[in-house]
Amino acid sequence: MLDKINDFLAEPLPRRILFFDEMLTPSLIRTAYWLGLLAVVWTGLGHLFSNGFLGIFEGLIYIAIGVIVLRVIAELVMLLFKLNENMEAVAQNTSAPKASTAVKKTSKKTSKKVAKKAS
Repeated sequence: MLDKINDFLAEPLPRRILFFDEMLTPSLIRTAYWLGLLAVVWTGLGHLFSNGFLGIFEGLIYIAIGVIVLRVIAELVMLLFKLNENMEAVAQNTSAPKASTAVKKTSKKTSKKVAKKAS
């Protein structure tokens, strides 16, 4: 974790924000997730203490469903960014072969038996 913070501080902030060398959103997703959790729990507690017995039931259901939905949405967004990273790695690994490493075509050598059967 400290390595990522040091790497972030090593580059100038305008370069990290203005140029698209790397994605900014994955680092913001975790913060948005925790803020969303706070909002869901705060709203659920508001329902819990405001409407009597029905409010208790409503607040608990709101918190349970809200936490699950928020987690699924955050995971789906993170999945998209992981897919992007994996596709970049695949693209780098499957680049066109260099001329020096290209496969050379060789003529087939046939045995005398095969040549005799063919004629």
